[in-house]
Amino acid sequence: MDWLYVLAQPFVWHPGRALLVASGLLLCALLIRSGRRPLLLATAAWILFAGQEFTAWRGRSDIRVDLLITWPILCFFTAACLGVALKRMFARAVQ
Repeated sequence: MDWLYVLAQPFVWHPGRALLVASGLLLCALLIRSGRRPLLLATAAWILFAGQEFTAWRGRSDIRVDLLITWPILCFFTAACLGVALKRMFARAVQ
């Protein structure tokens, strides 16, 4: 499980980076027709995470127990949303 938390390090105390991921997902959602809703849900999740990181950054939080729960949930949710979006895109392309 350590590899999962290593992925979180670029985002800890950097809410702008989380907003970059959210804006990338939003751009993808705006560019495609099918699979738009899962990408918008993932965008909303990353915006919420950016808000949480901003709150932690503003409060100078040193101990981040919240990441033990929120980061795996965010990663799983993002992967699931991307999977559903890709499945819908490829299903539409085949038809």
